[in-house]
Amino acid sequence: MHSGEAESSSALRGAAVGALGGVIGSGAMVLFNHLAAAAGLGQDDRGGHHQDHRGDAKPNDTDGTIADEPASRKAASRATEILADRPLTEREKDIGGPLMHYVFGAAAGAIYGALAAAAPGITRGFGAPYGAAVFLTAGEVGVPLAGLSRHPATYPASRHAAAFATHLIFGLTLEAVRRGLARR
Repeated sequence: MHSGEAESSSALRGAAVGALGGVIGSGAMVLFNHLAAAAGLGQDDRGGHHQDHRGDAKPNDTDGTIADEPASRKAASRATEILADRPLTEREKDIGGPLMHYVFGAAAGAIYGALAAAAPGITRGFGAPYGAAVFLTAGEVGVPLAGLSRHPATYPASRHAAAFATHLIFGLTLEAVRRGLARR
């Protein structure tokens, strides 16, 4: 095998491993949110939820604290409107929202895995810096620019902190999976 073929093969394997890590990392985000909610994080001093928190958070909610519809549900509906010329029903959004969340996680993971294969230095920080980068580029910039959320300044700091924490969990889990599978 020529060195160019070996590099390409390494990048493809890295992308595949990263995609799997991204799916698992996306699931870890959801689990973290549910555990945080069960622990009462996000409640005010009287035990009630803040106005920016939702009691009806669904598993596809990336942080479970925003009062508007999750971006993943909006993205699924928008994609269907473009492809099928109709909006999704609420039931279809319940399926499409989580699907979009995990597909995005797989894509972000594949990018990380391919980059890690080509430039191992990107793994410094055990994936946390990458999780922070995904939070900033996708959550704080991309999602609002795509019209899938309001401007970031309209959300309270607690929402940003929760989203940042979940994206750190994503990056850490992604790297743990990547390292675990790289040893095989």
